[in-house]
Amino acid sequence: MWLYDYKDSEKNNPYKESPFVAITHMSYVDNLPKWSYPWHAHRDSYELGYIIDGEGTLTVESKELPLKAGSITMVPPNVMHRFVASPEQSMRYYTLRILAEPADGELQQFFHSLDNAVTEGFSYLDYIRSAFELLFNFHQMNQGVIDAAFQSACLSLLQLTKMLFTDRSMSIRLDDTHSAIDILKYIEQNNSQKITLESLAKRFNVSPSHLSRIFTNAYHMSPINYLIYSRITYATEYLLKTNYSVAEIAELVGYDNPTHFTNLFVKRIGCTPTEFRECNKKLPTDLPEQIFRNENLNKN
Repeated sequence: MWLYDYKDSEKNNPYKESPFVAITHMSYVDNLPKWSYPWHAHRDSYELGYIIDGEGTLTVESKELPLKAGSITMVPPNVMHRFVASPEQSMRYYTLRILAEPADGELQQFFHSLDNAVTEGFSYLDYIRSAFELLFNFHQMNQGVIDAAFQSACLSLLQLTKMLFTDRSMSIRLDDTHSAIDILKYIEQNNSQKITLESLAKRFNVSPSHLSRIFTNAYHMSPINYLIYSRITYATEYLLKTNYSVAEIAELVGYDNPTHFTNLFVKRIGCTPTEFRECNKKLPTDLPEQIFRNENLNKN
């Protein structure tokens, strides 16, 4: 797992005119044991996901879509979603986030017209892997700055993505029922605060048992278990993005006791926070070659 948020600065994204876009985030996710990304939304960015290996699902609010190697996904701003690997095998994927502004930009207008969508790009999988390998090399050479070469290479990948969505895509239309998703959004927006089942019930003016039933029916876990899951997963981001101590991260995600936080982390991730940081805070410039080797081993 590797991820990086690009700051809004004069050095980043030098090309300001359409069809160029501002890249805000890049990641590689390999769904480590006992780990998957929690429900989340991106306030000001479109997120594009490129599945390069394995199988899983993209769930957008209450809609679930199967994914496999070659699948490409697009989720617009402010839509709750999550990626989950299948029980039988892991799922490896890259993500890019591009700024939703300016709204009249060529790519922004196109992605806005799709709602939430998925398409198939298996025949271009080698190119997609090579494109991300190039982007990671640019990232390393530029020490995390998006220069003109990075932005140009990214535009080429995005234009291919646009072509694939134009040729063949499936849009996800969302339901009008928002009760469960409203609870989910509230937990995500306040997950560092003290939250109990009783406080949630009071917030939404229902009984604790009714609220728990609504949430569990929609997301297959209780609200409090989801709160723990969300906090621990955001802790993994702090471990990768910052040099904060374990105690500082525990406090940031809502735990006063670092030992209790560490115990919860081990139970859900399978290693201590320190071990997780040491194993995963590496730039994945060699990941495509590793994946090719794994595929060749599976074929033999």
